[in-house]
Amino acid sequence: MKQMLKGKVIALLSLAFLLIMAGCAEENVASGEKGESSQDDVIKMGLLLAETGPASTLGASQVKTVKLLQKQLDEAGPINGKTIKLIQYDYETDDTKAVVAMDKLLSEGVVAINAATQSSTTMAVMPKAIEAKIPFLAGAPIDVENEYVYSTVHSPRVIAMPIVDYLNKQGIKKVAWLNAADGFGVTGLPAFKELAKENGIEIVAHEEFDATATDMTIQLTKVRSKDPEAIIVWSRTPGAGIIARNFKALGFDIPMIQSTAAANEGFLEQVKDDNENIFVVGSKLSVLDQLPDSEQKELLKEFKEAYEQEFGEEPDLFAAHVVDGVYAFVEAVKAGNTTAEEIHQYLANDLGAFLGVTGTYNFSESRISPEPDGISVLAIENNTWKYIE
Repeated sequence: MKQMLKGKVIALLSLAFLLIMAGCAEENVASGEKGESSQDDVIKMGLLLAETGPASTLGASQVKTVKLLQKQLDEAGPINGKTIKLIQYDYETDDTKAVVAMDKLLSEGVVAINAATQSSTTMAVMPKAIEAKIPFLAGAPIDVENEYVYSTVHSPRVIAMPIVDYLNKQGIKKVAWLNAADGFGVTGLPAFKELAKENGIEIVAHEEFDATATDMTIQLTKVRSKDPEAIIVWSRTPGAGIIARNFKALGFDIPMIQSTAAANEGFLEQVKDDNENIFVVGSKLSVLDQLPDSEQKELLKEFKEAYEQEFGEEPDLFAAHVVDGVYAFVEAVKAGNTTAEEIHQYLANDLGAFLGVTGTYNFSESRISPEPDGISVLAIENNTWKYIE
């Protein structure tokens, strides 16, 4: 794998890299002045993200990442005479509105789709991309395999891997499981059950809660009676933060480990100043300065610095998903592919293994998840993420 990755490290967010790409482009644009392009010279990628509504705690960094990428692509200029346009719509944390926005993107001639911030939304719009035979870069964990679907996020099983590693290192063999009863929440337990069985870990209790609930004390009280050695939670913010606060209020003295859907600044704010024994599966991007030197660290540093310079804040795992999806698309265009089918064939057969901000991908071998090398169980110390090996 390491040999395959040589020379295949994502560098999309490096302006210097983009300028090199532009240097390979044709100097003459078909029409217009000052970089203007005709419709034939524009290649469009559509993105559906939760810029507003409850899921904006996850989508906010994604929207900013799109703006950063578009700015850098514009500064770099055309690639092989083609201008890339990222068309992003806010679906307002509403699956119905997302479907309407998806129809609009398709009518505008996009040749690839990156969607969406939430699992339920991703599932709602994905069939339209499949029907249209457009490569669909899934932006949230889903349990679907289709030739036109490429996941830019970790599958539930891969997210569960660092949790099981942590439990094994701590000698924990009895856990309680709580999840939101929504599109994302229900995906975790089946995957975790398989890994738990393989590692001799017993699930002694399981409770569900409404993703919009404002108190989960009842569920936590029920699992407490089963004497678990750790609690695992599969929910996005704000529910993830509410259950963490309830956990602290009840005085639990065991670890609570949450999924990647809690790996954002919104969650940190929810548990501010009272977060001992609360852990999250998060991106190594969030603990960059704590990582040993590596090729991966340099890649993460490049993205983080570009994002911080533009927005004055740190990016998160959700931003990383967008970066990697757009990177794969740009690589296809660089290779001379301009139609949806050409881009699909390139992703499926020619892109090969590459190290992204989220982790290592190889769509030729697996389209359901990157490898777990970009994530880790993180602790919280001084109200910020702490890397634990």
